[in-house]
Amino acid sequence: MQAITAIASDDEGLALRWQNGTESHFSWLWLRDHDQGPESLDPSTLQRRVDTFALDETLRGSDCAILEEGRALAVTWPENGLCSRYSADFLAAMAGIAAGDWDTLAGMPQRIWSGRSPLKLQDPVPYDDILSGAASGGQEGLRACFERLQRDGFAVIEGVPTDEATARELFNRFGYIRETIFGGVWGVSADITDYEDSAYSTEYLEPHTDATYSHDAPGLQCFLCLEFDGEGGESILVDGFAIAEQMRAEEPELFRVLSEVPVPGRYIDTRQHLRAERPAIRLDGQGRLLQVSFNNYDRAPFWLGADRMKAFYRAYKSFHDRIVERDNWLTVPLRPGMALIFDNWRLLHGRMAYSGKRTFCGCYHNHEDFESALRNLGWSKGPAKS
Repeated sequence: MQAITAIASDDEGLALRWQNGTESHFSWLWLRDHDQGPESLDPSTLQRRVDTFALDETLRGSDCAILEEGRALAVTWPENGLCSRYSADFLAAMAGIAAGDWDTLAGMPQRIWSGRSPLKLQDPVPYDDILSGAASGGQEGLRACFERLQRDGFAVIEGVPTDEATARELFNRFGYIRETIFGGVWGVSADITDYEDSAYSTEYLEPHTDATYSHDAPGLQCFLCLEFDGEGGESILVDGFAIAEQMRAEEPELFRVLSEVPVPGRYIDTRQHLRAERPAIRLDGQGRLLQVSFNNYDRAPFWLGADRMKAFYRAYKSFHDRIVERDNWLTVPLRPGMALIFDNWRLLHGRMAYSGKRTFCGCYHNHEDFESALRNLGWSKGPAKS
């Protein structure tokens, strides 16, 4: 926790000095708009009650004081005598010197992995730990899965009964199941001929992200192996964030191209024609990685002009070369009763070619619901045992 050690006011706002020696400045209008008292912020819903648009742009606080040994700040407004209070944690997060849950989950651990920083496949989480935890009101098995999802981008579960009802029950523990053109819980097998999609084959699939043709690509993707009688078919995982950070460090101009050029994706069959576009590397307002979106199978035609198109092809090829480099792969041999849950905004997934019979079922979840679950699963108690 950062404590406030000194304050100084001016016509524009309030300057704060923190215990680490840094300073930050908040305008009077912003402070009044962000009063954390019940008159301005509903304590239950955290919805704003203050009428932002009725505030005078020239307002300024009168009395300002540090409270609770630097853990809080108070500002009195002369117009109505209201005393606003702010926690130091809140102000430090807003100033960018501490993390808060509004800060893209920045306080939760994450490790990126590749051939340069290899990741060993951990023992799967037992399905019984998830089932028994839910029955007793505990969430340790589920928390272990979510911790791995946030940290490594995926989690593997073993011992799952191989029927669709159980699959649906398990998948629902990660959030409500998202309905798409494929339905809610859908099957994946070379025997399914309802969809014109490369996933419904026995061929090798290059690592990719799903639904580049969707404006809001699914956040989590779930697979459960129901049946396997053959050879090959290992699932492939690639940490797209690790690949992106390598490019940022080694090829910054190509990284910039991939973060700027919207790449269209499409899905076409006799019933649907879906199309959306976004950059292959999507960043937040602070330049942090938010989403990787790469699927050359589903990329739609587009033209940028000769020079810009040439730069795009160079950048896209460099990205692809890193993705298909097998040292960057983690292979997961899913067999009946094993489930794989992964972050479709971070990891690319693929499949080795196979022979024989291989039947999966799966589903999608929204990324916002994944983030919500992370915030609400008791992280303040510390990480679950891996």
